[in-house]
Amino acid sequence: MSGKRARINPAAALAAGVLLSVLSLVIASAAGSVAVPPLAVARIILERSREALSLGALAPRLDDVNPAWAGIVWNLRLPRALLAWLSGAALSVSGAVMQSTLRNPLASAYTLGVSSGASLGAGLVIVGAGAFPALAPLTGLSVPAAGFLFGLLSIALVMRFSRAVDPRLDNATIILSGMVFSLFVSAALTVLSALSGKEINRLVFWQMGSFALKGWAPLPTVALFFVLSLAALLSRSRELDLLSFGEDEASAIGVSAGLAKTLLVGLASVLAGIVVAFAGVIGFIDLAVPHAVRRAAGPSHAVLLPLSALMGGSLMTLADLAARTALPPLDLPVGAVTALFGAPFFAWVFFASRREGR
Repeated sequence: MSGKRARINPAAALAAGVLLSVLSLVIASAAGSVAVPPLAVARIILERSREALSLGALAPRLDDVNPAWAGIVWNLRLPRALLAWLSGAALSVSGAVMQSTLRNPLASAYTLGVSSGASLGAGLVIVGAGAFPALAPLTGLSVPAAGFLFGLLSIALVMRFSRAVDPRLDNATIILSGMVFSLFVSAALTVLSALSGKEINRLVFWQMGSFALKGWAPLPTVALFFVLSLAALLSRSRELDLLSFGEDEASAIGVSAGLAKTLLVGLASVLAGIVVAFAGVIGFIDLAVPHAVRRAAGPSHAVLLPLSALMGGSLMTLADLAARTALPPLDLPVGAVTALFGAPFFAWVFFASRREGR
């Protein structure tokens, strides 16, 4: 990146990110086949939140609010919007860490095999032991659990294979290993799809990603993983800064590049894996958002990570809003929406990187 590029003020950028996140959540909760006024959305959220926290006596009265609006906002739209925000935030932070750690703007959970591994795990559970009796032990797992475990197993295998090929864990070796593993698992998933019979529609839809009909149930788990992983990554923001400039700089002050890479990529994979586990495969958010934020706000990860989370969460919330309102009454997979905008961005990043000699 050019040192002459103007940087935005970090504090102003974070404040704008918070505001955009709040607005995106309110808009997503208000818009739909039944429009709910934004002020009513705010009152419903405040009242229901206080009730959930056993503070009902302090909650505002909603006698003049349509009861149907309260049900639509609290039971359907708000949990979906919050899950979309958390997913976008987690994927964006994951992408930022992988891009910095591996010093490649195209590094992501998808290119390193996390998404394809999680898809295979979920696919094995969806198809079930009825078609493959040998997979009976897997049927005790839920789709999210299988997806999460297989996603982490995938990155563990990629890192182990990379270390066996190159003990120095060169960035190019890790990325190429991830791409090879991804292709192999995608081929296995294709075979599974061909043999899945009546379950193929469910399997294909899951692979395209969706937040529909998830409710409140996944939110505590996703939020817990997100908060803990983000806190751990922020505590290592200095290591991320050093690795993004080069391993020699990191080694010069005593940072073990190989160990740091393994830990950071592992944490980034946890973030991506928990999203894929509950929402399916959603591409390009983890590629586009951190790259754009880095170019605007600079390489400092103390700012880059939270700002990527805020912008990624807002973008995913709006993308999901587009998915459910663009072609009513159809509820499109959100992964299809992000791919429509993300694929051209992916091409731009690739060719721009080549022009800059990266």
